[in-house]
Amino acid sequence: MTMRPLPSNLKHINLILAAGGNLAGRYPLRTLVLIFSLAAILFPFLTALSISEGIKLQSKISVDEGADFYVSGDSAGSAAPLPLSSVDRFRGIDEIDRIVPRIVGRAYLQERTVAIVGMPGGAVPESILIDGGRPIQNKGEVIVGSTLSRRYGLHPGVKFYMPINRWKRFTVAGVFSSRCSIWSSSLIYMSLDDAGELFRMKGMATDLLIYAKPRQSPVVSVYLQNENQKDPPFRIQSRDLVNSFFQKGFESRAGVFTVFYLAAFALAIPLIFILTGLGWTERRREIGTLKAVGWQTLDVMQVAFWENVYVSVLSACLALAAAYVWIHALNGFMIAQFFVAEPGLMPDFPVPARFVPVPAFLAFLLALALTMTGSLYNTWRMAATLPAETLR
Repeated sequence: MTMRPLPSNLKHINLILAAGGNLAGRYPLRTLVLIFSLAAILFPFLTALSISEGIKLQSKISVDEGADFYVSGDSAGSAAPLPLSSVDRFRGIDEIDRIVPRIVGRAYLQERTVAIVGMPGGAVPESILIDGGRPIQNKGEVIVGSTLSRRYGLHPGVKFYMPINRWKRFTVAGVFSSRCSIWSSSLIYMSLDDAGELFRMKGMATDLLIYAKPRQSPVVSVYLQNENQKDPPFRIQSRDLVNSFFQKGFESRAGVFTVFYLAAFALAIPLIFILTGLGWTERRREIGTLKAVGWQTLDVMQVAFWENVYVSVLSACLALAAAYVWIHALNGFMIAQFFVAEPGLMPDFPVPARFVPVPAFLAFLLALALTMTGSLYNTWRMAATLPAETLR
C-alpha cells in the first residue's frame, strides 16, 4: 500500500499548525522571551508615531478651522506688526467675509514661557471652559490654559501680572478645559486692547485673519496679491502654506526621534540574534528527525517562516497594546517631550494620540525582518545538511 501525498492546500495548513505547535508546545519559554523582547523594542516606535500622528491631526484641525489667509507686515522678508488701519485696504473686496486683527506673542509667567493671544472682544464658547468660568466680559479679564491654572493656581477670580508689563493687572475669568487642543494648555487669551497694552503696541496687530466667503478663496488670493504690489507691502500666508509649516515641523521632530530610535534599535539587533538562537541544539535534532522521516528542506523552511510570522504578529500586537496603555494611562511619559515643547517628563495636559494601521504594519515588518535574519539562514543550513550529520 502506497502513501498518497497530501493536497497542496492541506499540506500548507499542516505546516502552519506545526509552526504554532512548536512555539506553544515545544519552546514556550523561548517564544515568550522573544515576543516580549521584540515588543520592548517596538514599543517606543509605536508610541512616538501615535503621538506624532495625534498632534499632526490636532494641528490640521486647528488650521482647517482657522482663517483662509494670514496677513502681517513685512520687514526684510520677516513678519512684522502692522497698524490696525491696514484693515481699510481690504474692506472693498466683496469676496472677503470678515477680517479679524490679532496679537500673538510670548511672555514669561514666573519661570514659564506662555503664549499670548489677543483678539477683538475676546469671546470664546463656554463649552470649552471648565465649570465656574465664563467668557471675557470686562477689560483686564483673561482665559488661561489648564496647565497654567494647575501650576500657578490661576482659578476664576484670581488676579496676576506678567514681568513684561508689571503695571498691567489681569483677572482670570475662565480656564480652558483640558479636553481642548494642546495649544491651549499654556495659553493666555485676552482682548485685543489688553494685548496691545501688555506688549505696548496699541493700535497695532501682529497679523490680520482674513476669512473668505465660501468658494471664494482663489479670488481673494488674487486680490491680496494685487494689493501687495502697493506700499507698504504685506507678508501673506495662505492656509495651505501654514499647514505645510506645521507638517514640516512635526516631520523634523519625528526625524530626530527616529535617529535616536534607530541607534537603540541597532544595539538591540545582537540581542535578537541571541534570542532566536536559543535552543538550537534541540532544534538541530528535531530538524534531523524530520528530514529522516521524509520532510523536505522547503517544508522545514516554511515551518520556520510561519513561526517568525506568529512571533512578529504577537510582538507587534503586544507593543501596540503597551503603547495604548502608556499614552492613555501614563500620558506619554518621557516620550511626549520629543514632539511637544516644554511638557516635562509628565505632561500636564492630555497628550493626543492617533493609532493608524501603517505604524502597526511597519512594526510587524521590523519584527519579521529581525526574526528572519536571526533564524532563517541557520534553519536552512541545518535543513540542507544530511540527517545523519544533524543527529550527531
